[in-house]
This record gives sequence, structure tokens and C-alpha cells, in this order.
Amino acid sequence: MARLNIQRALLGEVSGKLRAVIFSVSGLILDIRFYFDGEIDDDDDDFESASCVETEVIADCEGDWAVTVKCLRLDASEPILDQGVWVFKQREI
Repeated sequence: MARLNIQRALLGEVSGKLRAVIFSVSGLILDIRFYFDGEIDDDDDDFESASCVETEVIADCEGDWAVTVKCLRLDASEPILDQGVWVFKQREI
């Protein structure tokens, strides 16, 4: 269910810099990781979009679930080696 909740929350929040969104669950903690190509500035809309996704996912969670979101820079030249569940992946040539 977390996969669908995150995918729904991503609608309208995906920028050209977003390479992938991956999550994992540990106990009652849902950890969502956003991988971006290039620098992520504090003034950038990417942090705002990740925050919007987080809010939507929290609204879908029941009870004592905690949701964490991390925005990580990993340029397109580097492979994404995250072993979590992939919910979004940009097509890369």
C-alpha cells in the first residue's frame, strides 16, 4: 500500500532533476528517499515537492506510523545502488 500512496503523492511533483524515488520500511517508520541530478538548493522547488509528497503520505498513514523524507544528490553519471522499493525512476540514456 505504501508504494501506491507514494506514487499517488508524486503526481504533479516530479521535476526534471528527479532521478528516482525509493522507500523502505523498518518497524513503523516509512523512509522515502528522493535522488536528484545536480545541486539541490534551499530555494529550489524540489525540497517543496518532497515536502508535499511527505504530507500526502502522512495523511494516508494510520496510527503510529512515522514518515521520513531525504533529498539526496546523486548525479546522473553515478548509479543508484539503493536496495529499497522503487516507486519512480527517470528514463536515463
